[in-house]
Amino acid sequence: MNILRFLLVLLVLMMAFGTKAVASVSEQNNDNHQQARYSELGDLLTVEQAQGRFAWLSKCYDDVLVELWERMHASTDIVDKEEKLRQLKVLWLSDTALAAGKAQYVTFANTDFTNPYQWYAGISADEACSIMPAEYEPVALKTTVLPRSYCENRSYEHEWEWISEVTVDDFTHQSGKHGHSMISGKVFVLRANQASKVTIKPGNKDPEFPSYVAARVWVDWNHNGQFESSEMVYRSASMGVFQFLLDVPATVPEGLTLMRVATDAGGGSNNACTRVHYGEVEDYLVTVR
Repeated sequence: MNILRFLLVLLVLMMAFGTKAVASVSEQNNDNHQQARYSELGDLLTVEQAQGRFAWLSKCYDDVLVELWERMHASTDIVDKEEKLRQLKVLWLSDTALAAGKAQYVTFANTDFTNPYQWYAGISADEACSIMPAEYEPVALKTTVLPRSYCENRSYEHEWEWISEVTVDDFTHQSGKHGHSMISGKVFVLRANQASKVTIKPGNKDPEFPSYVAARVWVDWNHNGQFESSEMVYRSASMGVFQFLLDVPATVPEGLTLMRVATDAGGGSNNACTRVHYGEVEDYLVTVR
């Protein structure tokens, strides 16, 4: 593990999490790919799930937590394992932080900040232990930003069709093939009572023969953790790029909420929780100002 890189990521994420993408700590030749990697660290947990993540790691990977403590403290004092775990829990899950609706948790990925095996650490002590890919390591300490979790959705097949690019006004995110992506390091800023220009670019394995794809977008305007039928803000089907104006309500609660984008060559569903057949689902953080 690159110690300096990991500690730098921890410091950056503890200092700020908002409209900035997760900070890069290694040089990448392609800025777009770099942004995608650092935005797709895999999970966006609630406070309860963050507590469960720590409990799961304590059960399944306490050696990883001990190593993190030792690298963070660089101490030569003799401290037993239980005390190290207790100190980490106090640091990441303090009573004060939990009372404020905040918690911190470790996320894991490949050494280049990608998640090729789509492996995620558990979020409950009741979950069975699973084998972390050998090349994976802790890559960031993230802070909870959403009070509620959302229904899961992903495609059954994404080899031939997927979402390659989403743009909101002047902010673009590019990505590769996944059944589902949680874009947790980017925040799309929308303006209340205004329209934002949105572009969705499907990816196709054979660009010369693009698929006829259905696209849908939902935004949880009322922050209740559900994508209601009235919150589907776009629906269309095409063999090309989708472009539309997103009308932002004049009154929206403050804070972050979720926008879900889904493409499906199988037609898709108006229900944001119904699994996609041939395509991809991407979830984005958005805030209205």
